[in-house]
Amino acid sequence: MSQIPQEKIEEVRLASDIVDVVSGYLTLRQKGRNHFGLCPFHSEKTPSFSVNSELQIFHCFGCGAGGNVFTFIMKMEGLTFPEAVKLLAKQASIALPEDTENLAEYREKEALYFANELAAQLFQQTIRTEQAVTARRYLSERGIADEEFDDFGIGYAPNSWDGLIKHAKTKAFNIDVLHRAGLVIQKDDGGFYDRFRGRITFAIKNLTGQVVGFGARRIIEDNSPKYINSPETDIYQKRFILYGLHQSRDAIRKSDEVIVVEGYTDLTSLYRVNVRNVVATSGTALTQDHARLLHRYTSNAILLYDADSAGAAAAIRGADILLESGLEVKICVMPTGLDPDEYARSRGEEEVRKLLLSAVPLMEFKLNKFEYENRYGSSSQKASETRSILASIAKVNDPIRRSFLVRDLSERLKIDEASLWKEISQFERQNQLRIDRYEKEPERDDKFFRTSKGNAELGLLQVSLRHPDLIERILKNLSLDDISHHEIRLLFQEFSKGIDLLTFQPQAFLTAIQDQTIAAQLSNMMVQDDPHPKPWEFARDCLIRFHLALIDHDIQRIREKMKPSSTSDGDINTLMDELKYDLDERKKIQSGQYIVE
Repeated sequence: MSQIPQEKIEEVRLASDIVDVVSGYLTLRQKGRNHFGLCPFHSEKTPSFSVNSELQIFHCFGCGAGGNVFTFIMKMEGLTFPEAVKLLAKQASIALPEDTENLAEYREKEALYFANELAAQLFQQTIRTEQAVTARRYLSERGIADEEFDDFGIGYAPNSWDGLIKHAKTKAFNIDVLHRAGLVIQKDDGGFYDRFRGRITFAIKNLTGQVVGFGARRIIEDNSPKYINSPETDIYQKRFILYGLHQSRDAIRKSDEVIVVEGYTDLTSLYRVNVRNVVATSGTALTQDHARLLHRYTSNAILLYDADSAGAAAAIRGADILLESGLEVKICVMPTGLDPDEYARSRGEEEVRKLLLSAVPLMEFKLNKFEYENRYGSSSQKASETRSILASIAKVNDPIRRSFLVRDLSERLKIDEASLWKEISQFERQNQLRIDRYEKEPERDDKFFRTSKGNAELGLLQVSLRHPDLIERILKNLSLDDISHHEIRLLFQEFSKGIDLLTFQPQAFLTAIQDQTIAAQLSNMMVQDDPHPKPWEFARDCLIRFHLALIDHDIQRIREKMKPSSTSDGDINTLMDELKYDLDERKKIQSGQYIVE
């Protein structure tokens, strides 16, 4: 268990309403006492992910994931229990004592966060100095005023080989940590130099607003890359990060639409003209994880890009990924010679919104593009492009919409509809095989709960939380030291201190659970109407199985000792007596003689 005091964990839980927390990651719709949304832990078309505000738990009826507000954050962010508590405590402005569990892992991540924050502070200080005149002029030409630097994490990396290194030394900060954070590069002689030098920097933040990396743009025309980015680290995996999402997710949810652009300044310019439901890919291709991330907030996406840009083809590939993840995708092409940044600066909000209204559905865009490019193409080229369109249609979830798309394609390309459906069937089989591989979860470490004793311990915890009036009777039949699972034992120790049936709240005990298998099992039990119609009979059966497991363990121990290689002639009679006694006891346990009613 975490070294964070339980009263502090409870304080954080009370300050972190699970509906509010989950709503920060996905769109929820209220139905009665529960809120429903698409599960973020597996692909689904119909919402089966339920959040219960009364019990402060979540449960997915599709994949079985479940738990409390802490286990939700653990699964979403890939955090340990102490890290999840700390993250929610930070959001609630609750101070916590130092935690000692998972300290090495926690300290490493904290060090990387600190390193990036240290760099961000230096870069944002430097952007306001004399050495950044050229950088400020560049930003001013793009409409970015000084007061926006903090809003978008914009800074300037000192134009020297060791500007950040020197700054870190004044703070007595370990240069090796800067290296692990990707902020400095190691030389052949073992020394280090700054990765970002003489460039405008854009701080890349995760969903909680912590700086995890940087994108940096050159301001001098030379042979260096136009943009360079931080490498991946323990806190920065590019497939999960979209620039600006931590700022725009509320606007995306409110408008039920996300606009995807390529560059940092594309986003800042749109944001400035009050188009704020926007994210930027920052030069990386859209991934399945990006699509799942966006689908938490909306089912509609518009890809806005410059038709002449190098990323145009990648954007179309990204559109297919979004489509496959269940989003309705439209393509909006900029007028020739303009990018979203220039268009927003020169035309303003009204014209930008008119342009977005001109966006066309992905299928229509592909068909138009196909007809234009293949007007004089060969039959093999046309066949290849047709299959590309059919591959996209196969990913459309709505069967009626898919039928209309196939009919339209058949009429426009003068191809037999049956032939098109045959191709789509092949793509569907390929998609299903890929989805099956993608969704196959790693085996959970729940072997203990598949044993008779583990199953009995979990059952006793379930019935105790659902029927607290039985806790006293259960405790009369248990020796707490015999409970094998650490967390279950601790919870029963809490029960043994006494409970008030009038004020008993199961969610107060659920907050202490870190084991995700237990959390999922309990959330499943708590959302059911009445999983144990005869609760004491169920508890009694669990107690019998619990004690049978204990006596069976002892019987096995004795039988091991009775093996010829393990005993001497003088021991065998004693062991036979012990075995006979245990076998007699087993019969009594099995008949329920020892259960205190």
